[in-house]
Amino acid sequence: MVGTGLFVSAAPLAPKAEAAVPCGPSPVPTFFKDEVQQPPAAKPDAPGHYTLTAHVGSHAFHSDWPAVRTLGYSTPNAAVDYLGPTITTHKGKPIDVTVVNDLPAAGTPIFPFDQPNNNNKITTHRHAGLQPAPSDGSPEPIQPEIPPGASRTNHYPNDQAAGPLWYHDHDHENTSYHVYEGLAGFMPNTDEREENFPLPKGDFAKSFAIQDKSFNPDYTLCYNHANPEFFGDLPVVNGAVAPKQQVEPRRYTFTLLNGSDSRFYRVSLKQASGPTASAPPKMTVVASDSGYLFHPAPVDELLIGPGERYKVVVDFTGHNDQNWVLSNNAPTPLGPMDDVDPTGGGIPQIMRFDVGTSTSSPDKSRIPKVLPETNNVLPPEALLARSRLRTVQAGEATPGVPQLGDKDQLLNFLDPPTETPQLNSTETWAMRNHSPDSHPIHLHMVELRLIGRWHVGQWDANGKPVPSSIGPFEPPRPYETGPKEDFVSPPDYITAWAGTFTVPGASVWHCHILSHEDGASTGGAVEMMRPLVIGNTPQTQLPRVLTQARLDQLIRQP
Repeated sequence: MVGTGLFVSAAPLAPKAEAAVPCGPSPVPTFFKDEVQQPPAAKPDAPGHYTLTAHVGSHAFHSDWPAVRTLGYSTPNAAVDYLGPTITTHKGKPIDVTVVNDLPAAGTPIFPFDQPNNNNKITTHRHAGLQPAPSDGSPEPIQPEIPPGASRTNHYPNDQAAGPLWYHDHDHENTSYHVYEGLAGFMPNTDEREENFPLPKGDFAKSFAIQDKSFNPDYTLCYNHANPEFFGDLPVVNGAVAPKQQVEPRRYTFTLLNGSDSRFYRVSLKQASGPTASAPPKMTVVASDSGYLFHPAPVDELLIGPGERYKVVVDFTGHNDQNWVLSNNAPTPLGPMDDVDPTGGGIPQIMRFDVGTSTSSPDKSRIPKVLPETNNVLPPEALLARSRLRTVQAGEATPGVPQLGDKDQLLNFLDPPTETPQLNSTETWAMRNHSPDSHPIHLHMVELRLIGRWHVGQWDANGKPVPSSIGPFEPPRPYETGPKEDFVSPPDYITAWAGTFTVPGASVWHCHILSHEDGASTGGAVEMMRPLVIGNTPQTQLPRVLTQARLDQLIRQP
């Protein structure tokens, strides 16, 4: 475990390696021309072992464009120049992944971006994994990173229920740059229960990493930290600009990953062509970040924050010869959860589904009324009986500089830890967001459930809610009721989640707007990230929750 002595107040960083290069309007290719590709499946290079190498690549984001410099992960059986191969794990079957850093030597610039340094270190985080702290891929100084030419082997026990996990780089100060440049991939965990669910699978299950990018006139990537958030002007799915997906008139399971830097997506299906439909294809959320929903949730539209994943069954039955666009109407940046921008913050269209006229085989899939898993049968409020309440906050002491903190103060990444749950204890966290933006808050090495939200009408000068202004309890939206570890925390709300901390050691919790995590607005001097240290000290200073009614009372105390 990392001792608290390693954490000191952060000093301003050294000047950035490069000045910010402004991103103008991207060249616009023909939308829905290229067929989206699925990432290749990684194969073990020894029993229970994979080698995952991060390297410089060359990738064309559109068939009309030349290949340009990117980063990617490859395994011996799957060379990938942008993003990485999919590593599928199975519950009860641990694996080791040796991560190799094949980036250029430290001090060598790879991209003409305003990165704070060119040390070219990496550290690979399995997002939503319950792995040992030394294998979590947390940034320095929490855990050591991997310099160029070196490697480290991460151990993944896979002792958790099936869920749409993913992996990405988490290098301190450079996470946003490295993920944007391509260091991310899918790493789902599966189990016997999932394999027996009658949901669409095999060729009728697809995974889509949704991102937004900006490109220079020569088609090279453009990115910077000129603003607190970064928003590209073109949609990219699995490395292709505004692609299409051929589908049959039947049910499909789609895993939707928001791999963008800062952009939220509120997705829905809108008809583009073909015989007029009386209604769009039905969408049903069946799983979220860390596992399956007990009750599948039909949706007309779905909000997905940066870092979040949802598995959605889309039923194209009866939509023969129609084309449907995955559309977006979320503004940039996102304030209240229900804010709408018909232009989608400049990206109203993401990709298109082209429905054929026949099926290749009978569709025997279905959506059961319940999907019982080892981590979803009990309702989230069942965690409250043995829980203690920890209050945290998100705010801006300086406008445009978001921070996290404990109940009493906003803090920086390297300030001493204040979130120190006892091993195997259950906590409810109440996030007070008095900033102007929605923040997707992510905790490492723990599986959680959303309890609900309370609107706050007024904050005092210290960022605490005025008790009389706190509104009634708002339960999770049906699609948010599954196991998660990423939570959309809207402004002027208290958002509460709960879970049991079963993995000892030091990691982090942070906003998954990667520009916020890296402290874009301050050159990395103030980061929206905090240590998370799971140890042996009882947290008796925290009040017991016991019941939903008592939680409501505690929430209303300043």
